Amino acid sequence: MSLRWRLALLILFATAAPTVIGVLLTRHLMDQAYDVVANPQLDQALETGVSQAREGFQARRADLERNADVLVRVWEQSDDEAARRDALDQALDALLLPSDRVVLRSPGHVREVLREGEIPRPPVQPPAHAPPLTMSTQRELAAGWALELEHPLEESWRQSAILLAESWQWVRDQRSAKTDRERRYALQSLAWVLLAMAVGLAAAWWLSSGISDPVRRLVAGTDAVAEGRRDVQVSVSRDDELGHLTDRFNSMVQTLEAQSRRLVDLEKMEGWREMARALAHEVKNPLTPIQLTVEEIRARYKGDDQKYRALVDQCTRIVVEEVESLRNVVARFREFSRPVELSPRLVDLGPLVHDVATMQRDMRVTTEITKGLEKLPADPDRLRQVLMNLASNAREAAQSVTEPRLAMTLSADDTHAVITVEDDGPGVPVDQRERIFEPYRSAKAGGLGLGLALVKGIVLAHGGNITVSESRWGGACFTITLPRTAAGDLETDHA
Repeated sequence: MSLRWRLALLILFATAAPTVIGVLLTRHLMDQAYDVVANPQLDQALETGVSQAREGFQARRADLERNADVLVRVWEQSDDEAARRDALDQALDALLLPSDRVVLRSPGHVREVLREGEIPRPPVQPPAHAPPLTMSTQRELAAGWALELEHPLEESWRQSAILLAESWQWVRDQRSAKTDRERRYALQSLAWVLLAMAVGLAAAWWLSSGISDPVRRLVAGTDAVAEGRRDVQVSVSRDDELGHLTDRFNSMVQTLEAQSRRLVDLEKMEGWREMARALAHEVKNPLTPIQLTVEEIRARYKGDDQKYRALVDQCTRIVVEEVESLRNVVARFREFSRPVELSPRLVDLGPLVHDVATMQRDMRVTTEITKGLEKLPADPDRLRQVLMNLASNAREAAQSVTEPRLAMTLSADDTHAVITVEDDGPGVPVDQRERIFEPYRSAKAGGLGLGLALVKGIVLAHGGNITVSESRWGGACFTITLPRTAAGDLETDHA
């Protein structure tokens, strides 16, 4: 299984697991709530409350009916209307509460309110199962009279009765709807779980791609490097560990490429030096016999022919001079064939570059030197030799220029110091830039093409590199990079 699928499933599990646990926990809580609803003690408590409310209502009804009977008897004890009213008023004060309402109706159906009482206002929308606001009764009196009593029920009692009725109804509704609710909850839970899994899978696929894609690119880059490619660069725009890993990988590949090029250059340099050693050996051996032979010819001639002697002396001188010239060539070959021996120490490159630039009197020289660059481990004499050789080449290349220019700059980054030498000569054609540092390739008449090869050998011995490009004026620009390593890390080139 690929890393992307593993990460996707892991993230999906981490997303869906809490949802499933929440569903199961909610179902457990619902079961507990249903168990409470189905508890027989709850039924008993509710039935007891309803019974007590019913008994209280009936007791209030019985008191009202009893008071009404007493008032009827009081009314019927006298035939005098005034006496009846006085007796009735006294009985009302003794039997009824101030909140009770009493209405007396005459034979002519004229209603007379004997006591207003405190009749509550009905609510806007009373519940269907709510008890009445008042209870009332009516009695027929003698001679066509009638008596009406109305007693308001206490609001606290009414609210308790309403709450009991609603609770009882709710319990019965819950019990009857249990199966349907369980089915709906199961369907809703399944829908939520599926939705969570779908969202989790989409998020997991997206998040895992952000991890697996860079890893996959790194694997592909590693395979390419293993196949021998050194121009691989993995592009990942991230500011996290994967982004840092990718940057390290790209830097490693660049380092491998630089080291590979350096090894190739060292191998080439060794081949050129071996050829120079062989050539110097083959040329040196016959030079001495040739010189001795011509000198012996001149010494052995005893004749008196002055013209012939002059010819012999002239030929001998020419041969000896050419032999000496060949010895100089052999010496240069032998110098090139020797390994570059370094005497490294900590060197401040700024004064070194400035001194070399100052010595170029016949050119207009500009310098740009970075301040605060710490000392580097290098051989100052060899580096001075490199810069002097490049300056000399620049002078010779700009012979046709009225006022030749030369620019030397020193800069640095985190890992390397960089020295550039620019001139305003004809420059180096693009197709010759890769081979200009090879020996025996010289654009100068009579040149051996060993100068730039020796320069590159010295730079390689310092663990650096040298390249050529176009200068700001269209001439040649030589760029030298030297590693900012510790002094103990600098190696002597024995190639």
